Amino acid sequence: MKLSKKGKVVLALLIVVIVICAFLTYKILHFNNAIHDSSDNSKALKQVQKKIKNKDPISIAIFGVDSDVKRAKVNMGQRTDTLLIASVNPKNKKTKLISIPRDTNSKITGYGDREKIAHAYAYGGPKTAIDTIENNFDVPIDAYVTVDMDGFEKVIDILDGVNVKSNATFEYNGSKFKKGDSLHLNGKAALDYVRSRKEEGAGGDEGRTARQRQVIAAVSQSLSDSKSLIKLNKILKVSENNVKTNFNVADLKSLYSQYKGATQTIDKISINGENEVEDDGIWYFEPDINDKQQKMKAYKDNLK
Repeated sequence: MKLSKKGKVVLALLIVVIVICAFLTYKILHFNNAIHDSSDNSKALKQVQKKIKNKDPISIAIFGVDSDVKRAKVNMGQRTDTLLIASVNPKNKKTKLISIPRDTNSKITGYGDREKIAHAYAYGGPKTAIDTIENNFDVPIDAYVTVDMDGFEKVIDILDGVNVKSNATFEYNGSKFKKGDSLHLNGKAALDYVRSRKEEGAGGDEGRTARQRQVIAAVSQSLSDSKSLIKLNKILKVSENNVKTNFNVADLKSLYSQYKGATQTIDKISINGENEVEDDGIWYFEPDINDKQQKMKAYKDNLK
């Protein structure tokens, strides 16, 4: 049957639509394969997917790891330079964001001896790190997101930077910060801001974890801005190489659409405690027991 001119146009448009759909399907599958930790098929993960479907509160561990290029060359695991937990409640539109100091003296689940909690991820990846958090802080963790710090820098640049108010006066890696100044940070400056802890004025691990909470909150709010949607393809491209999570693409889509209201009110929480050199000659952070219990209770209350 010979097609009319109009019929040929319709056929051509149909072919274009099919090609576009095929391309998008490929991109989604490629992205899912790149970031999704398919080894996690646990019953707990199926439960969190049910929670997302019902828009129930969830608890997420966020791991910021050392750049893995150099460490991979010497077959070393990734240590968590940044460790946060977030209870996200779309019902009351609140998020509790708690940073756990990397030097926290903890019993590493499955490895017996107590040492710095940052080592848990290096020993056994996200599963060991999550088990260690749950066992040492008495909080449930539903899922995790691991971000390589190189990817963190690139995402901030894609978002055209983030705005924070400096919590200290210090210099690090060529960047200068003054306490109380309102700053617009590009990716490199933001990474310097959240990494410094030993420099004069930086405030040690406590100062650094406070800065990490600031920047994570700023990124979360920027990502929830509708204007960021046009930058989504660039963010996804960066994420392919720098993000790992047991969420799949469908989970992430639901989180973005149904939970983003909870990022408008982020309660940034730190754990009080002391830094001490202990019997083994190693420097640890020892949380104040009462303060730790109160903060974890507030965290869990936000999951109700």
